[in-house]
Amino acid sequence: MKIVSPMSGTLITFSVAVGSSISKGDDVAIIESMKMEIPVSAETDGVVAKLSLAPGDFVEEGQTIIELA
Repeated sequence: MKIVSPMSGTLITFSVAVGSSISKGDDVAIIESMKMEIPVSAETDGVVAKLSLAPGDFVEEGQTIIELA
């Protein structure tokens, strides 16, 4: 399962780490777009297997930012 960016922007921070258990609805990252900070929420329960980007990276809409196990 993957968590993808809802819009293009700059990844500001992750609020989870590899190995973290997350639940549907949890905020897992913050993306800045058009000078607004947009939280990214999990759409399903899971365990974080991989953080695909680093804070400061530009992300495209639909790009994977977190992979779940």
